[in-house]
Amino acid sequence: MTKRILISGAPGTGKTSIINELSNKGYPCHREISREIISNQIAIQGKITPWQDLEAFSQIVLKKRMTQFDEATEEIEFYDRGIIDVIAYMRKEDLIINPEWIRLAKEYRYFNKVFMAPPWKEIYQNDDERMEDFNTSIEVHKFMVNTYESFGYEIVLIPKANISKRINFIQREIEGK
Repeated sequence: MTKRILISGAPGTGKTSIINELSNKGYPCHREISREIISNQIAIQGKITPWQDLEAFSQIVLKKRMTQFDEATEEIEFYDRGIIDVIAYMRKEDLIINPEWIRLAKEYRYFNKVFMAPPWKEIYQNDDERMEDFNTSIEVHKFMVNTYESFGYEIVLIPKANISKRINFIQREIEGK
């Protein structure tokens, strides 16, 4: 049985750096797909971005994350965000969530511990795909934690440390040491 392990959290918290390092260590990793969609929309001057049409954007993200989930074949696989992240962002914006999405979030279960990268001002940066400011990152973090907990996941905060220490922490938590 595949152990699907989520690295989640607000924007600009180092999730992608963690995923990249886990990949370098030989773990199968599923990359963040939101940035790819946003980058594509910016390139074509499209409107399916979180700040223009969060519902349409979320629908695409949800489908792609389900595909990532279904592609897992190894004993341990890591994910840069998961299906529930979509619901957390919708809740943050006080949008109506399709009941089917709730059902899918319950059906597509990840490892019971979700590794949450907390807001970290010292590493936070904006770019073309990350429009949120740091205060919004703090707000998103709260919604992420609350939403994952509402689906029965245990939140494990990743320490604010160098990448090596963050990876060692995650590995120890997975192994139960």
